[in-house]
Amino acid sequence: MNCLCYCVCRHPGPEVTDALPGVGGYPVYQVVQGGLSAAVSKIAHQDLSFDLPQIKVYENVINICHRQGTVIPLRYGCVATEEAQIRQRLEECHGYYQTLLQELEGCVEMGLRILLPPGSWSAVIPAGSREAPGPAPDLGTPPARPGLAYLTARKTHYSHQDRWTRDYRQAADRCRTYLTGLFIKEKIEPPSPRLPLLSLYFLVPQTAVEPFRRAFRHLSRIEKARMLLSGPWPPYNFVSRGPNLF
Repeated sequence: MNCLCYCVCRHPGPEVTDALPGVGGYPVYQVVQGGLSAAVSKIAHQDLSFDLPQIKVYENVINICHRQGTVIPLRYGCVATEEAQIRQRLEECHGYYQTLLQELEGCVEMGLRILLPPGSWSAVIPAGSREAPGPAPDLGTPPARPGLAYLTARKTHYSHQDRWTRDYRQAADRCRTYLTGLFIKEKIEPPSPRLPLLSLYFLVPQTAVEPFRRAFRHLSRIEKARMLLSGPWPPYNFVSRGPNLF
């Protein structure tokens, strides 16, 4: 059987007991190497499905470890063929993992979703999208200068797109400014024209979670856009997906 990897932490660090079930019902245990450990469980190929119940089990293991100490959460589906491969990875990337654990020490992730109010974004039609159903256009009289009409339409489109981009960037800037001093890092996930939902992720010291929540409540009262706060979570969005991970 293969090994499914959940997270990396220092050793000694978060304790994992045999009573903690992993994906597929297999118990979670630790693979230790050079002051680091990985929380893993055996996994059969047929049990590694990407359905919601299995992903929830996976997240639960990471959450339990994270409540006990700093962890590097791994994305669902990180599989090693054997424990020796995990130990080798921990040894090869020892410095990288230790540096990242230091950056994440004592921190959690808070998520902020902003539903932008109706406005310029609604006029932006994504490239390649189909027109909404409606009455057939009048094809009786073609435009006198079709090239000019096309260029005018594209100019209008990009004007709306520029304003839409400016609107969501300004919303993100207002949030960052208001929450300054309560987070260490932040990441932004831009909205799409079809769904004007702006996502911001903040790496927040655990000691600042309650002040962060209070600041958000005040911000949500003065901001025109609808806002939703989530967390605290393990810092998924502050872990690189580069070659140094499993």
